[in-house]
Amino acid sequence: MKFAIATLVALLMVGTTFAQAPPKPAKPAMPAMPAMPAQTAQSADRAPTDDEELALAAMEGLMAQSPERALPIIKKVLAGPQTTLVKQRALFVLSQIDSPDAREILVQTARSSDAALRGEAIRSIGIGGDPKALDGLQAIYNTGSPDVKDEVMQAWMIAGHKEAVYQAALNAKTEEEANQAIHLLGAMGATDELRKLGDRPNAASGLVDAYAMSGDLASLRKIAEGGGNRATQIDAVRKIGIIQTDAARAALQEIYSRTSDAEIREAALQGMLMTGDDQGVLALYRSAKTGEEKRTLLRTLMMMDGDAALQAIDAALEKK
Repeated sequence: MKFAIATLVALLMVGTTFAQAPPKPAKPAMPAMPAMPAQTAQSADRAPTDDEELALAAMEGLMAQSPERALPIIKKVLAGPQTTLVKQRALFVLSQIDSPDAREILVQTARSSDAALRGEAIRSIGIGGDPKALDGLQAIYNTGSPDVKDEVMQAWMIAGHKEAVYQAALNAKTEEEANQAIHLLGAMGATDELRKLGDRPNAASGLVDAYAMSGDLASLRKIAEGGGNRATQIDAVRKIGIIQTDAARAALQEIYSRTSDAEIREAALQGMLMTGDDQGVLALYRSAKTGEEKRTLLRTLMMMDGDAALQAIDAALEKK
């Protein structure tokens, strides 16, 4: 075991010393190493050198070692002359080590002025998912630049840390910052957090997209049928169509049928186009009271190009 550790150190510090050594057989009981984030591999904007390839392979070997053995080597790599690419891989390996020392090094590096290492440290904290390290990102977020804030929120999203993203939306200083957090909450399916934000006065405009993304039909209907900002109301009606469920299709038919507002009806039809609900549009066509409405619904059916369109065309051409 001592020889294996010494070999790893030599590979990482020298790079080429053991290049010609035959590969060691894989240990059968080892768990699969988590996939490296694609952005790390691309960060150097070039292919790794032979020395870097060897150092990266050595880093994979550290995944098989105990924290007590791996941590001193990683510290040496991060403090030494290795390239940014190798140090980024070291940060990823560090995120897989369950120890206070590893967590502290990651959080410290997340405050670094080196943008590449800082971004990788923040991302690795998200991949590792350590609750204390994730909480440690809060102070970095509060004082960070827009780029740093984006990196921290991406880390929270990777870790599924909904509460932190919710707080970022809640305390955002600009509409853009709030909408970015809201968009991530939608991607995370954070329905409860989004609904709490929607209950606040002057709720951010990004909530409509987030509700649609998370499949929250009830919240979209609340906006669509409410008396708030008209543009937001129309947008909510339209984006019900993003939710590809029978309930969403039924909601759009109901909204269309209950109103005579031309813009709301147009938004409902656009939503029905998104869901491909030609049978629903056909039902509206058959119950339409005026020639103008029938023509509008027929044009919608023709855009959908399904069997329902042929039925409507045939009925329109049928002699009375």
